[in-house]
Amino acid sequence: MTKKTDKVLQLDEYLGTKRIEWTDKIKDLTVGLKRGEKLEEVSAYTLSYRQILIENLATISSKIRSQKSTVDKNYKLKWIEYFNYDYKLSDKQKEKFIEADLSDDRHIYDLLVSQKYFIEGSIKTLDNMGFAIKNRLDISRL
Repeated sequence: MTKKTDKVLQLDEYLGTKRIEWTDKIKDLTVGLKRGEKLEEVSAYTLSYRQILIENLATISSKIRSQKSTVDKNYKLKWIEYFNYDYKLSDKQKEKFIEADLSDDRHIYDLLVSQKYFIEGSIKTLDNMGFAIKNRLDISRL
């Protein structure tokens, strides 16, 4: 395997681990919400986790922009390379060659975008939990 492919696999494993960690944290909060115990603590963690995920979202969005820039620059360089290629290639052939050359960079980009969607979904879940906590506290005060 190439260094780039190793990097892709490491990134995939790292992001997968992060998704599992966040899923477990959110599931733990849902147990507390379900039981109705320590709602103040669950509420505090919900807000804290939400803020951490927002910071992670900002960071990953920046990395996505950087990776997109890398893919676009490399695409241009590869297009020029294949344009000046000794053997005459059709545009379709050039596209296929470029796609193959940039597959690892695109895979990294796709992994980052997938992680961004996961984070956005997790933030929505935490928002919904915040509303549920508020409703439970309001009902208990009646």
